[in-house]
Amino acid sequence: MNPDREELTWLPRDCAATVAKVRTALTALDDEFVAHAYPAHTDAGEAARSARLALICARRAGWWQVLVRRLRTDRFAPHLFWLAAVEAAQRARADARFWRDTAADWRARAESRPTSEVAGAMSNHHDLGIAS
Repeated sequence: MNPDREELTWLPRDCAATVAKVRTALTALDDEFVAHAYPAHTDAGEAARSARLALICARRAGWWQVLVRRLRTDRFAPHLFWLAAVEAAQRARADARFWRDTAADWRARAESRPTSEVAGAMSNHHDLGIAS
C-alpha cells in the first residue's frame, strides 16, 4: 500500500511532498525491475540484464537516501521512520552490489574467463579445467 500525500497529514507539508516524490520514483523503479526480471537466454544477455538490475537497485538506494536526508533534518518525523529509510537504503545498496557482481560473473562466462569464487552454481571453473 502506497500512501498518497493526503494520507501523510501527520508530516509537515514539505516532508510529505518529499515522501510522495520518493514513493512515486520507487514505484516506477519497481515496475522497471519487474520488467527486467525474466531471464535472458544467453550469458551475454544475462550479463546485460544483471547490469540493468544493478542500476535499478542503485537508483532505488539513491531515492531512499533522499528520504533519509530529508527525515534526518525534520524534527517532527518519527525516528523509527528514519531508521526504516536507512535500512531500506542499505538493503538497496546491497542488492545493487549483488547484481553488479552477478553481471561481472555472467560477463566472465560469456567471455570464457573464470567467474568469481562466489559464483556458486554459475561457476564455470569445471568447464575451464580450473581445479577448486
